[in-house]
Amino acid sequence: MGQKKSKVLPFPRKGLAQSRASASKIDINASSGERPPSLAEPDLRLAITRIVHYGTVWQTRHAGQDRSYRNVSDDDIQHMLLGPWALERTPEWSEEHRNWKYRVRGADIEGDELTLIVSVNTEGQKLSVITKF
Repeated sequence: MGQKKSKVLPFPRKGLAQSRASASKIDINASSGERPPSLAEPDLRLAITRIVHYGTVWQTRHAGQDRSYRNVSDDDIQHMLLGPWALERTPEWSEEHRNWKYRVRGADIEGDELTLIVSVNTEGQKLSVITKF
């Protein structure tokens, strides 16, 4: 009779720890790479319109705390963003948050001037209201 083969798989002789060559290829410094270009006004307008209709518009804690003080409602913000507005300044890069801040000026529901500083995430379809005045 022949020798029976074992059904137990042999344990690999390599160690369990991964060497640097086989380690993950995830770049943990990806957030510190080159900054993306800011959106031109027509692209910003299109992105804001899409986000207001299909995405998420939210206010930072700073903007939310100023809600009663400034008497600016979510409806005022939506009205302004969907109505005529102008890019008031050149976009500013936030190194801390790694995004562009846009200062846009328009009018609220009552027709009073309203200025918002917003950041736009086109991939996530999100618009953050950073501050309002």
